[in-house]
Formats: sequence, structure tokens, C-alpha cells
Amino acid sequence: MVLSSSIAVGLLLRGAFKGDWFEFAAFVTGVLAVYLVAVEHIWNWPIGLINVSIFGYVFFKSNLLADMSLQLFFFVLGVQGWYHWLKGGQNKTQLKMARIPIAWWGGIAGLLLAGTAIYYPIITHFKGASPLVDSVLTVGSIIAQILLNTKRIENWIMWILIDIAYIPLYLSRNLGSAAVLYAIFLVLAICGLVTWSKAMKSLEA
Repeated sequence: MVLSSSIAVGLLLRGAFKGDWFEFAAFVTGVLAVYLVAVEHIWNWPIGLINVSIFGYVFFKSNLLADMSLQLFFFVLGVQGWYHWLKGGQNKTQLKMARIPIAWWGGIAGLLLAGTAIYYPIITHFKGASPLVDSVLTVGSIIAQILLNTKRIENWIMWILIDIAYIPLYLSRNLGSAAVLYAIFLVLAICGLVTWSKAMKSLEA
């Protein structure tokens, strides 16, 4: 149902925003991958690897260089996350979800600032679009992905904030289908947070 719905919506968006087939493919695989993450299905990883490969090309064409490089990080992290979900638990069993300590948020904020300070001059040098916003969201996405790889429930909080910020960025770059995709990602991230929170409560009971 999710696949057929995403194909139908993707075709409508392609017509409305006059996007190409690469944007369409990125839309469909993106919706499917995030949905599978939200329901904690292992097949999110191979589909996600296809998605980031397509998005890398789409962002390259739109001169969103930080986003393009982000897809390279996502590909590497996707391979690592796929293995970690399967073998990252005790005695190489499937990894179980967990919460991060509150004290970690200070470290996460520090990493976000440090990463942005490194990324910003690089993107500015290559004349990337919206270098500051793009750099902050790129570093934040990498951190969120690492939290997802380790099945930390708080990854959804970060994705919600990131998705909210990405929507106007993509609209400003005439990537209408990508903006709609991230609006759908936002809904799925909220659903993922609710679903994982319920599962977490059952594990803690």
C-alpha cells in the first residue's frame, strides 16, 4: 500500500513540478525507506542505499553540494547501520532500541557546532546554495543517522527538526517534489517517534 501510494503521489508531483525521473525515483524510494525505518523493518537499509545514491545525483544537479556530500555519508552509514541492526546486539544478535542519556545532548550540540564550523567554509568556497543552513542541516543529519544506526529513539526528535527546516530550503531551490517528500518524512518521523516510544515502553516494562 505504501509503495503504490508513493508511486501515485510521485507521478502527480512529477507532473505538477515538472521534475525528472530521478526525482520521482528518489521520492518513491525515500518514502518507502523511511516508512520501513518507522516500523523497524530491516529492509529499510538496502532501499535507503538506493535512495541516497539517486538523491546524490539530484542534489549535484541543483548545486546543493553539502546535501550531495551528505548522501555519501549516508551511504557509508547505511552499510554500517544495516550491519549494526543485524549484529549490533549482545553476542552479535539483533540490536534493541534504547534511549540516550540526557547528558549526551550537550555533546551532540557541541558536535553540531563543530561540524558546522568545518563544513561552512568548504561549502562557501565551492559556492554552494544556502551554505550556513545547508551546513547545519548536513551535520545534523549525520548525527541523526548515527543515532538511528544505534537505534536510539531520540533520532526521531532530530529528524523532525531537520525535516521541518529542509522543506523551505528545497522550495527555495525549486525542488518541489523533494520539499513534499520531506513533508512526508516529517509525518513519518512523528509516526516513528510514537511507534518507537510505545515499543520502548514495552521493553522497559
